[in-house]
Amino acid sequence: MKLLSILIASMLSFGAVAGESNHIIGGNIGYGGQDFESDNGGKFGGGDSVGIDAYYRYMLNDNFGLEGSVFSGSGGIVSAMTGIFTTVDHISYKGVRAAIYSQISLSESNSLYAKVGASANQINYDVSGVFGSGTTESIETDGTDFYGVVGWGIRFQSGLGLNLEYQYVPIQELIVQNFSIGISYRF
Repeated sequence: MKLLSILIASMLSFGAVAGESNHIIGGNIGYGGQDFESDNGGKFGGGDSVGIDAYYRYMLNDNFGLEGSVFSGSGGIVSAMTGIFTTVDHISYKGVRAAIYSQISLSESNSLYAKVGASANQINYDVSGVFGSGTTESIETDGTDFYGVVGWGIRFQSGLGLNLEYQYVPIQELIVQNFSIGISYRF
């Protein structure tokens, strides 16, 4: 009986010192701006941008992890209104990405972090004449590009986390810069 009590106490204490899990899932929604550069070097203000992403992160240790994600985005309300005056309209993008995650703890629950990686993406947009004159050509291209993020996050003892981040995502001819808010769960 004494041996059984020691065994049960050992098993219960093992779970208490095992530490946090290495697995995190989460998502972000962001709003920002997008700039478009045409093949002939002309630059167009792509207007505003709305983007979302969902990710899985595996923490290698307390400060570094590997992250995979799916993401998509398009122009926002301002882009829809300014599309009348520009030659590039209906910009949307989607893709997958892989990144290295690194964080610096500010306190037990607060941290600053950065993500650096690459995205495999697809961009769609329409090209037409000024003020919608002429024919409209729909363009769809895909490629691989840089992905970068800096942010701040807080993690609660329940495993729930909240974050604010700045995303810099060049997607072929399009450069997206979003400020995002997100939620995650460590399980």
